[in-house]
Amino acid sequence: MTKKLLTILLGGTLILGIATGCTEQKQDESQKNEVQEKSKGHCEAEECIKLIEPKMQVEEVNEIIGFAGEKKEGSNTYIWQLTEKTKIEVEYKDGLGTITAKMDKDKISNDKFKISVCYDIQSSIKSGTTFTYEEMVEKFEGIEGYLETKAPTFKMYMWVKDGQTFRATFSDSLNGKCSMVSLR
Repeated sequence: MTKKLLTILLGGTLILGIATGCTEQKQDESQKNEVQEKSKGHCEAEECIKLIEPKMQVEEVNEIIGFAGEKKEGSNTYIWQLTEKTKIEVEYKDGLGTITAKMDKDKISNDKFKISVCYDIQSSIKSGTTFTYEEMVEKFEGIEGYLETKAPTFKMYMWVKDGQTFRATFSDSLNGKCSMVSLR
């Protein structure tokens, strides 16, 4: 009986040791992933785009982000790769930049966001109704969009849920009203 009890205890200890070792390894891997996803700049993509203005030159953007952007070959576009999944791009034309933020959609996805409201908004816009950003946020029950593009004449926001992206463009020439929407 003592031999049987000793075998059971030894087996239990071995199983516990294996399980604990696996758990620690998974925690170590998830901590590594978190470290890898941290921006190599002074800000995350969502924050950087809010700080950068179309009138800023490359040197000013470099200061805000914290490192020099790489010029895309054959164009007047600069790219700041913040993480594997996020970046800031600025395309210059006539001395002004159009700023675009590529964000990690998994990170900004919102389960409370209602896709059905997107269809209502699309229908309203097709029939001539326009919305300011604030009015659209109100339609989405207070859920803010993420600024994805900032240009000299418009801003584009996006909302994400389960891999679907709703984009709305707000035009300066329409007093900040929404001029285009898409759902993909």
